[in-house]
Amino acid sequence: MTTAQLLAEAMVRAFGPYVRRKLGERGLPEPAGLDDVLETGGEWLRQTLLEVLALPYERQPRGPLEIFQEAMKFPTESLRRAGVPEVERDPVSRNALPGDVYDLAPASSRDISEEVWMLHLRWGMEKAEALAVRFRRSER
Repeated sequence: MTTAQLLAEAMVRAFGPYVRRKLGERGLPEPAGLDDVLETGGEWLRQTLLEVLALPYERQPRGPLEIFQEAMKFPTESLRRAGVPEVERDPVSRNALPGDVYDLAPASSRDISEEVWMLHLRWGMEKAEALAVRFRRSER
């Protein structure tokens, strides 16, 4: 398996536990049907990560952390349907992730899990090296 595939699988494995942990940290209730929401969100996350990470680095429209953050739309919508009030967020968070009204999205892959963080670093190093090689070749 490539580092990108390992990273995608680690993010998918961490998705449910991460969301449950964040709900607990924020004092938010687990909405009815959360298991189904997490399964749907996890499948979307897997498919999206694998599609994006299969592209050449320079053609990837967003990175793995952004995709994981976007996957918070699944629990967010479930909380909205349950009528859970939005949480207070600082202006920087509101501007950076306006749709993250329950403050669930991680600011860093380190927030997700140690495994995800280490794989994300490894993927980033591989991406930087590949882009540097292409850049050096284009200068010739």
